[in-house]
Amino acid sequence: MRRLIALLASSALAVGTVALAAPAQAAENISGGGASFPNVFMQQCAADFNGSQSNFTVSYTSTGSGTGKGNFSKGTFVYGQSDSAYSSGAPTFGWEYIPDIGGAITAPINLKNPTTGRTLGSSIQLKQVTLAKIFAGAITTWNHPEILKDNPRIAKSLPATPITIAYRSDASGTSNNWLQYMNAWAPTVFPKVQDDMGTAFPGGVPPANSVAGKGNSGVMANVLAKEGTIGYVDLGDAKGYPAARIQNALGEFIAPSSASAAKNLANQTAVGANGLVALNYKVAVSGAYPIGIFSYGLARTDGGGPNGLGVRQFFDYVLQKCGPSRAASLGYVPVAGKVLATAKTLVAKVS
Repeated sequence: MRRLIALLASSALAVGTVALAAPAQAAENISGGGASFPNVFMQQCAADFNGSQSNFTVSYTSTGSGTGKGNFSKGTFVYGQSDSAYSSGAPTFGWEYIPDIGGAITAPINLKNPTTGRTLGSSIQLKQVTLAKIFAGAITTWNHPEILKDNPRIAKSLPATPITIAYRSDASGTSNNWLQYMNAWAPTVFPKVQDDMGTAFPGGVPPANSVAGKGNSGVMANVLAKEGTIGYVDLGDAKGYPAARIQNALGEFIAPSSASAAKNLANQTAVGANGLVALNYKVAVSGAYPIGIFSYGLARTDGGGPNGLGVRQFFDYVLQKCGPSRAASLGYVPVAGKVLATAKTLVAKVS
């Protein structure tokens, strides 16, 4: 009898021990955000990364590059993402840029053939300087002689519809890269390169025929809202909407796609030790779409921030797994070549 009581007591103690055991450690949250250009891609990468391990839970908030840089400097974001470099307000702690995804900036156009009702956006060909003049407010109708000259195949279909310019109202790396492109080909028209498109227009004020929207989604909403509108958004946010064929350095008019953007970005080799890529907008490669963009992760290297290990593992995942497997299907271009080699070196420094 005593033996039975002892056994029962032992079993009860074992059950009690199991019941009092500490629960499994919860995953640590890593919140980041910034640029809207890579938002579709970063959301997918975060979901994939979170599903691949249980130590960290990464989130990404699309705020625009300007807010992303500011929040990273203040420590509001554990990591940041920007399509442009700091012009001011850079962090006082140790940090770096990591080029982690590329893509194309497209010029979506809401325009139809007045006779057939068919869309004309994806058939319109624009030279570099013509594009700059449109965004400067100097060319204001779709049947302008300069546009007709470069579109002989559809010239008779181009209507006298007024042009409306849709641009970003917030501080934006997409705007910065758009301005870099126009500055490279038409520096007298667009002499300023900055995150704020509103004050970069000739004369420092938006043209009368322009409308502002917040984020790439806001620009796209304005394009969809009015016939004759042209904007600038990344390929992922354009979601297949008809966009102009832009002339490259060889004189070819190229439609935006992941494949045509990759031909451009694969030939961008001027990457600095700090990770920033000095884009050459006059890459002379057949089939290359000329308006490319790189986005950069912002990460600490001083060991002073929370979850440095998780940030390093996440950016490594973005570069080596998510980019190669997800980028093209989402409308992006994975980093490669010299840019990828530099990015891997920088990721190893994150702490």
